[in-house]
Amino acid sequence: MNEYCMFKGKLLRAAPFKDAYVGSPHYVVTVCAANNVPFNLVVNSASTEPGEDGSDDVYFYADLNFTDPVTAKLQALDPGLYTSGFPRLDYWQDSSLLDIHRMRPVPYKDENGQRADVNDIVDEILSIDESQPSESLPFDNGSGQLHNRDFWTPTSAGIVVYGFGFLFLPKKDGLHETHMNQGNPPGKHYRENGAFQDGAVIVQRADGFAAMFTAFQTQRLPTNAQGNPTSNAQPLPDFIRGG
Repeated sequence: MNEYCMFKGKLLRAAPFKDAYVGSPHYVVTVCAANNVPFNLVVNSASTEPGEDGSDDVYFYADLNFTDPVTAKLQALDPGLYTSGFPRLDYWQDSSLLDIHRMRPVPYKDENGQRADVNDIVDEILSIDESQPSESLPFDNGSGQLHNRDFWTPTSAGIVVYGFGFLFLPKKDGLHETHMNQGNPPGKHYRENGAFQDGAVIVQRADGFAAMFTAFQTQRLPTNAQGNPTSNAQPLPDFIRGG
């Protein structure tokens, strides 16, 4: 069984998602621990299942001034992979972590420039400047096949990234499911529901912490103690609109 886990590492480089890339849409964040072995955290840039409005937008919230008791616990940990002994996240049961009602549908790429997109937001948090030269490097999107993506190095030094999710198997060389992992309706993702196993990416910078939270339009709230939707649960867009 794939365990819920957390990886703490130094930011090495990052690759925003582009339409030309093969595989599911993810922003790739490459970090390393003391051994300097690259480890990839992936952030969902779009959904593979359209929401009620027909779009593939994920529900996303970036807290650029993240203040929570969890940060002190994270700072105390050594870099590396944890399957126990780390703070477990729950979007629904831990109300101090985030206000779910602040999540909004955000595209991974905004064509008209009128609103920020996922790529832009993550770039800003990680200090990735896409106007600078990039390096084309092979990336395994989970299919076992390598396809090159453009990676940028951060413009700020010493950024530490905490990724919460589940390991890529069988290689165990990265984390995916860095999103809410509860509230899935009956179907192919229902068995992934659970409490205190939500994914996220928390970033420690010189000026403090930032945090990125992702969920899907098809997920439902409220959930019960097992992370399954309750009988009166609503799709996330309806739940948020309802206040």
